[in-house]
Amino acid sequence: MSELLTQYFERYAENAITKMKASLIAVDYYERIRLRLVQKEDLSKEIAIIAKVGAAGTMTVVKEAISDYKAQVAGAWELNPRLQDIGKHKISLVVNEREQLPRADVAYQFKSKAGTVKVHITTAGENYTLSINAGKNPMAAQMACIELEKQLTFIALTG
Repeated sequence: MSELLTQYFERYAENAITKMKASLIAVDYYERIRLRLVQKEDLSKEIAIIAKVGAAGTMTVVKEAISDYKAQVAGAWELNPRLQDIGKHKISLVVNEREQLPRADVAYQFKSKAGTVKVHITTAGENYTLSINAGKNPMAAQMACIELEKQLTFIALTG
């Protein structure tokens, strides 16, 4: 299969896993602050801004941060908008209480005159599997991959 496509989607998966981890660490941090605020602990010595905005203002900011970071967990798997426009993209996240990272199942399908390229990524923790399938006909598969590579190159050049 195409080395360029493999590299692109490997980087995509690695970046998404890194973003998910960072977002989940932030959620955990803000959850601990929220719990301490609920228990009426004085955090003004640890977090200087609390002295200025007060516990109620801090609680509002903490709740917004938790919400934002939870949204970033799912958003970590979003493809470039232009890539989404030219193909079909489906993301499923499965949260298991015993695992630190949600399991992701990402499917992307790009159709061209030459054929269809299907990309499938599944994760378990920090590990992922990537499969790129462009069909059984080697000539059509190669042409379909080249079409997708052209689109990726154009997207990279335009922004």
